[in-house]
Amino acid sequence: MTIEALVLAVPPPASPFDAFTGPWEPIEAELGTPLPEDYKDFISLYGSGYFMGFLSINVPSSWNPNVRLVANIHLIHKLLQNYEETPFPYWPSPGGLIYFGGTDNGDNLFWLARGMPADWRIVVWDRGMGDFEVLDCDLTGFLTGLATGETLPKEFPEDLLPNDCLFEPRSAKTARWRLGFEAAKPEDALCSLRWRLGALGVGRSGISWRR
Repeated sequence: MTIEALVLAVPPPASPFDAFTGPWEPIEAELGTPLPEDYKDFISLYGSGYFMGFLSINVPSSWNPNVRLVANIHLIHKLLQNYEETPFPYWPSPGGLIYFGGTDNGDNLFWLARGMPADWRIVVWDRGMGDFEVLDCDLTGFLTGLATGETLPKEFPEDLLPNDCLFEPRSAKTARWRLGFEAAKPEDALCSLRWRLGALGVGRSGISWRR
């Protein structure tokens, strides 16, 4: 799917935060592979932020190391090395998984890098259950499907929709996080707690975080 379908479903921010338009060559050289064009289009239009207050996509360059693409690819690679059995190899193995984002529930999002970058499919790893789910779509198709209700990974909350804020630039989210538990409303404090736990990679651990 192209970026145009996502733009129709989720209008991009007027002032994207940590948007990146290149150069891409140093990043792709470090990874040893070209990246999908729809990811590049997405980063240039949306930058860093949150979909549905639940999901974020890593960006090539940011002041925040927790959202940097290459740094997190290395980090998750080390994490997966602790698992004896996974259904797919991991970068830099050919045809392996390349990490690109995650959710507040501790789910990890990957490209399954088989074939040309335009053909890479999306894989959701539910770290709490250990399940890997392959979705027959690219990144923009995945995000468009979430926003329209046509796609819902089996471990995602069923109440993601309706949602009055399909995308929020990270700068606004960061400002709200700084409120901490001094937030004016209880739901804002809960949002802050969920953000902090998600940033730390804390998954379910016996607790179900719902919208």
